[in-house]
Amino acid sequence: MKNIYFILFIVICKISASQISFVKAYLINEKGDTLKGEIKINPKKEQDYHNKVFFKDEQGIQKNYKPSKVKGYGFNNNNYLSMDCDDEKKFYKVIAKGEISLYKMIFEEVNMNEVNYVADYFLQREGDKKMIDVKPNKFKKQLQEMMSGSASYASDYTGEKELDETSAAQVINAYNTRSK
Repeated sequence: MKNIYFILFIVICKISASQISFVKAYLINEKGDTLKGEIKINPKKEQDYHNKVFFKDEQGIQKNYKPSKVKGYGFNNNNYLSMDCDDEKKFYKVIAKGEISLYKMIFEEVNMNEVNYVADYFLQREGDKKMIDVKPNKFKKQLQEMMSGSASYASDYTGEKELDETSAAQVINAYNTRSK
């Protein structure tokens, strides 16, 4: 019987340890230098990626970074940029980048003492400091307005009431790489 408990304990420890891990990553410091190393990730807490990053450089030096201290970071084809959010720096996930960019931010909402995490999306035209809050059910129209002159690209967007990240990225990337 003791052996069963011991095996169960080992299995539980392995499962818990596998959720939080280090992965190869990069970090862009305040000077704009790109540092290679690893970051600690927890796939079950995506909202943490917007507030801080725990980075271990190639020499093994580990440090927590807030968005006010670095320009961005990335891992596994996920890229985050430090930008202003209500006069406070946050890390925005880059969904598409170019002449038109799409960013994602996860916010904590508390309703009746229950905590929920909600994704908000933002569009930004290259050179503009202001980001436009995306209205998921009006996303296609917002894209058409931003793509004036080439609004036909927006017609390829397939999302309806919820924002479809994959379709949005494909449409924006096609627009950004078009021949002008």
